[in-house]
Amino acid sequence: MEQKALSCPVCQSNKAEIAGENVKLSGRFEDKEFLTTPLTVLRCTRCGYYMFFDNMAQFTTKEPSDES
Repeated sequence: MEQKALSCPVCQSNKAEIAGENVKLSGRFEDKEFLTTPLTVLRCTRCGYYMFFDNMAQFTTKEPSDES
């Protein structure tokens, strides 16, 4: 599984906060009810865009190195 750096599709920011873990979305589509697999919900800290990821997604927390 490829690891990808997080970037917001709206503002390209790479900072997000976890808005929820193991969230299941339910809904109805053409008289059928559905429940999604558990999702992780991240919210962009810059523009507030919500991103949903299933449990296959892996996030890296690479902090920029402080070399002065």
